[in-house]
Amino acid sequence: MVLLGGVAVSAEPWRFGVLGDTQWPDTVRVAVVGKSGDTLKAADGSDSTTILDGDSLSGYRNPHMVPAHFLRQIHQRFREHGVRFVMAVGDLSDWPALESMRARATWTQELYDAGIGFFPVRGNHDEGPVAAAEFVRVFPQTKNGMMGATPADAFLWTDSQNIHPVLTRPHRTPFPIGGSFSSPSCAKGRSYAFADQGATFVLLDQFMGTISEGVKTCPMSVQIPWMDSVLSARPAGSPAFVFVHKPVLGACHADNLFGDTPAADTASTAKFFEVLHRNGVRILMAGHDHQFQQSMVEEPGSRALRIQQVILPGASYKFYPPLKIDEQYDVPAFGKKREFPLAQELGAVGYTIAEIDDGRVELSTWSAPTGIRIGDLVKAPELSGKWTLRRKWGWSTRGRQTLLASGDSLKSLSDSALGTKVRILSGAWKAAKGDFYNRAFFALAATDWRRIDGRASAAWTLWGLEKALGSASTPAFALAMGVDPEVSDADLRAGRICLMREDSGAWKCAGTSTARIGAWKAGDAAGTNGADPEKREVWAVVDRAGTFAAADVAEAGVGTRRVQGMRLGIAARKVAFPAEWAGSRVQVQVLDARGRILEGGATSTGSWSMGGAMTGFVRIRCRAGDGSMLEANTVLLR
Repeated sequence: MVLLGGVAVSAEPWRFGVLGDTQWPDTVRVAVVGKSGDTLKAADGSDSTTILDGDSLSGYRNPHMVPAHFLRQIHQRFREHGVRFVMAVGDLSDWPALESMRARATWTQELYDAGIGFFPVRGNHDEGPVAAAEFVRVFPQTKNGMMGATPADAFLWTDSQNIHPVLTRPHRTPFPIGGSFSSPSCAKGRSYAFADQGATFVLLDQFMGTISEGVKTCPMSVQIPWMDSVLSARPAGSPAFVFVHKPVLGACHADNLFGDTPAADTASTAKFFEVLHRNGVRILMAGHDHQFQQSMVEEPGSRALRIQQVILPGASYKFYPPLKIDEQYDVPAFGKKREFPLAQELGAVGYTIAEIDDGRVELSTWSAPTGIRIGDLVKAPELSGKWTLRRKWGWSTRGRQTLLASGDSLKSLSDSALGTKVRILSGAWKAAKGDFYNRAFFALAATDWRRIDGRASAAWTLWGLEKALGSASTPAFALAMGVDPEVSDADLRAGRICLMREDSGAWKCAGTSTARIGAWKAGDAAGTNGADPEKREVWAVVDRAGTFAAADVAEAGVGTRRVQGMRLGIAARKVAFPAEWAGSRVQVQVLDARGRILEGGATSTGSWSMGGAMTGFVRIRCRAGDGSMLEANTVLLR
């Protein structure tokens, strides 16, 4: 809770979901099996096959080439995650027919009825003027944010088997999400941008427009200036996200946002990177390739500007093999590789959850295996009980991002902020294995700084060092953190302060052995930990990333305390304590943004007057006579 000019502004975390391509085939080819269970052979000795209705083996639960069976299971997951809305990055079905677009809109009613918004953009399987017109008709929220306003004649109330167990109930009244909607003049309601909860979202449609628009694409050369105007007008430092169907550099398709190969329209590509970089956009999210592929991608020009690109797997029936796009196209055209791969997963249905907490963004990718790695599904599997967290990463306006190649030292991650110094004393980056072609993965190490109640230092978050998907394990590294000035040398020497890590919502000492009083030593194994009174820091050798802070060992097992309301009254530099503290002796500390104590003392008068020379953000800590924390909040003094 921050007081700005005497007005409390809430900064509670909130979430949105992101989903890739959603497709199901019109027909499937399957083997012809005899009574013995063996595949019958054709005259030429090859396996005998036949073509069936694409939905026949899945119980007719995927109407009009829309994977409703997958969508219902994923929508349930979105409800469980508590997302505010869902972004869909195109290929809303497998065919650009009116029935397919309407079926996709019909099943989206599940989200609306749960109070969840839906913001889609088209893909190449939604191409053409008919699909373009129907898209803006059945998804009117792309122009005004009004959810659940699907035209009545767009609903397809039954699937292929005349079963619709969810959509037969009464529907929620339409509701708005977002504001400041805009579109480029040549793609109204297809490419669009909006703002919500202090964040900005841009969705780009590169495909053919409606008949009234002349059945033309809206060139990126027109859309980029519009995107620039949207991004540059947002509040400084606020999060921004850009969504496209085709990535700027594909994993298994040469075609991309700018043309048929990565060498197409290099001028617009370079301008796109420049706009994203100048406006502080940290991520580009795409679909099209039906796999999870996280990379840092470099522009084709000489400035070496880079953007983090995440290709999302979605919920489709087809799973492509990766290709060496970089080696095949970028090296001959530009004399360099442009992709720095971070993570990859094939053969899974998945989605991503983004959580925004002030200037901090954390993303979690979840997936469920399909039983195949490359190829086409002929039957939609059940996903319940198969979902696992595959990767968690993030960034913060208060932290840094560092790209690490295999073998790079982790010492470059050392940093200081909010009165706390972090030192990485040992460790080097190396993933457990490479990608499909055994190319070594890079790491995008990102950090965040916060002050959390009850900690004896600022809290430092580290993302991006996990060695493999689905694992929290990182290369072992020695981490040391300085402690706040109010921590006594006696407490350090007595081992009462340790380096803690937040683990599943609770804080635990990061080490697994008895704490050693003294400095870290080269050769200390993972789990070794201690306190160094001479350097006034605590340290541990860890093999997991996360959020770290120094704290009293008595805090172990205590969850992170988020202050839900400001109980201190602030007026004319006088801090008024709540009534329940009346008659109690309260210890007060006022600290600057670096954690330095500006003033302090004890009072039983029910209030504290701050010095008139202090301005800017200061932190007020109030403790009871036994030292327990009563209140900690940040205020702005003018």
